[in-house]
Amino acid sequence: VLFQGHHKAHRDALAGAIATLGGKPVAPETQATYVTNLEVAKITGQTDILRLAQRLERGAANAYLGVIPSFGSTDLAQVAAKLASDETAHWALLSQVLGENLKAAPFVVS
Repeated sequence: VLFQGHHKAHRDALAGAIATLGGKPVAPETQATYVTNLEVAKITGQTDILRLAQRLERGAANAYLGVIPSFGSTDLAQVAAKLASDETAHWALLSQVLGENLKAAPFVVS
């Protein structure tokens, strides 16, 4: 539930940034679309759920980091960096819960 609260705040920050730039945020997909795209039918237990969440958090962190160079605004770059930091924290905690140690190599979310 804590991560869900973070993600709702992330959504709102992104929607606000998009609106400020004159754009229109995309509408959420239907629940059925999420169920299909996330292959929820393959989930058989807690570990599968944690692995899915871990994968999504890592993907989100990398996505936010990937767009930073394209921003002309340092304000937008800072928002993306903050979001990437949150997603990385989520990924690290999920990894720890799954019994995985952080890799010795740097750039753990790349």
